[in-house]
Amino acid sequence: MYKSKWDDIAREIPEYFEEHVEEKIKEIHARQIAAGPKSASFGLITDIHWRTNHKHSAALLDKVLTDCAIPYFFNAGDLFSGQGICKPEENIEEFIEYRKLFHNIEHKCLIAEGNHDAVYSLFEEPDYYAQNMSLSTFYEYYFRHQSQYPDRVFGEDGTYYYVDIKFQKVRLVVLDGHDIPSDETVEEDRPKYHKFRQTGTGIRQGQLEWFASVALDVPDPEWTVVLCTHESPAEIGQDGVPNFKMIYGIIDAFRRHTAFEGESRYENIPHYNAKISVDYTGRGGDFAIWVSGHSHYDTDAKYDGIITTATVNDGMHNSAKNPYPHEAGTPSEQAFDIFTIDKSAHKIYVTRIGCGVNREYEYDVFR
Repeated sequence: MYKSKWDDIAREIPEYFEEHVEEKIKEIHARQIAAGPKSASFGLITDIHWRTNHKHSAALLDKVLTDCAIPYFFNAGDLFSGQGICKPEENIEEFIEYRKLFHNIEHKCLIAEGNHDAVYSLFEEPDYYAQNMSLSTFYEYYFRHQSQYPDRVFGEDGTYYYVDIKFQKVRLVVLDGHDIPSDETVEEDRPKYHKFRQTGTGIRQGQLEWFASVALDVPDPEWTVVLCTHESPAEIGQDGVPNFKMIYGIIDAFRRHTAFEGESRYENIPHYNAKISVDYTGRGGDFAIWVSGHSHYDTDAKYDGIITTATVNDGMHNSAKNPYPHEAGTPSEQAFDIFTIDKSAHKIYVTRIGCGVNREYEYDVFR
């Protein structure tokens, strides 16, 4: 049995995982060796949904990241159980439990907000997910711990940020797809900007500007960028979340080292109206992949040649679209990915730990 050596919290990998994880570690080492010293790897786990989770992923991730010298992993959101009717204190309790279990590798975790994470309901069924935690309360329990780590470069409200893998010149960016202006409420203490509904799902002007002018202001063209959000354009398309199409325009200009101007107008959700003008002529870098969760099954798509993917949920819920179901008591009860970027070949190798299969992609470069 593997037990983490880094603190006194018991985290064991069950025997039925041991052979599987050792084989996966060998695969990752082989990918990194073949891609050379300038290759970079990162992990991605998503849709943990705490109460339906068998909770072995912390130990598995700890071992894989440590053994393979991988500096970061994304948690792409939907950490909480997704109870439709519950008190906000129940979400907070789950997050405290999660932090205890993932404490060893918290400094490596880059967390994004999911659509389930800030919502609760004190109303009766079927009035599910009717309320938001306050912005300050949600930040306190979901994002504040990120500010302990000096390698993060944050946007204005601390919910979107980036980190650099400096030697390999790879930048990992997290954006917040549930970017709302305020805690304003309407009748019965319901939020005006509802994070589980259309009014609270989108990216606003300030975050777009930060992404274009700060996150994508890389030191030189040899840098490669990866983006993480909870919702995936691979599942819901460019128009599924307000201003995802604008993000595509910005990314395309960045990787082609050219200019982009865009404007969006949303009649029913005007807080997501945005206008952007950027010029990466003579600068910019490469863009590898946009990674996400939300869908509860593996999927991918290309828009204008830009790769976007979703990774299956780590929790035990089985989507009808997932051909590799979770089965308790087997390695398929958990699921997360290790992405290895081969910068010289412009390829991405995705190694699956748990249910599912490996994947690979080739991204375009324009230099």
